Amino acid sequence: MTAAMKRILLFIMAATLAAAAEKPFTGKFAVAPGEWSSTCSNAYFILEPGRTLVLEGKEGGKHTVLTVTVLDETVKVAGVETRVVEERETVNGQLVELSRNYFAASTKTKDIYYFGEDVDMYRNGKLTGHAGSWRAGEKGATFGFDDARHAARRAAVLPGVGGRCGARPRRDHQPD
Repeated sequence: MTAAMKRILLFIMAATLAAAAEKPFTGKFAVAPGEWSSTCSNAYFILEPGRTLVLEGKEGGKHTVLTVTVLDETVKVAGVETRVVEERETVNGQLVELSRNYFAASTKTKDIYYFGEDVDMYRNGKLTGHAGSWRAGEKGATFGFDDARHAARRAAVLPGVGGRCGARPRRDHQPD
């Protein structure tokens, strides 16, 4: 993702967060156990297998490609069947990050919730770590809406994740 694209996406996120800043966080979501779905489509987010978006640009003078794909795969996280969304980032053709993000939707409201991600970081073709990995239901983590740390990357694909009219979305809770 180019620096210009990041600045635009960060501006959008900052404006959204500023507009919501006066309201208390939404911490509880009225989603009944039988109401979860691993596929959904709303005005902002298409959580259907096969959906792919490729973003390309220069970052620090290096050709960067971010490919976001909704996979035909589900994983149970915190007791909920979630859809796997893969993010694959390459710099000058070398894989630098591969993440598997977990989302589920309310069939009643079509709001989409973020349940965590497994991250693999690479350097020179070798796996170097898993920084940023977490899952709801583990170590006190809870599902929630995308937050500013991840939203800049996803905003082009998933600009309204969990959007609820009049609510100030609480970010997912990831304990240290």
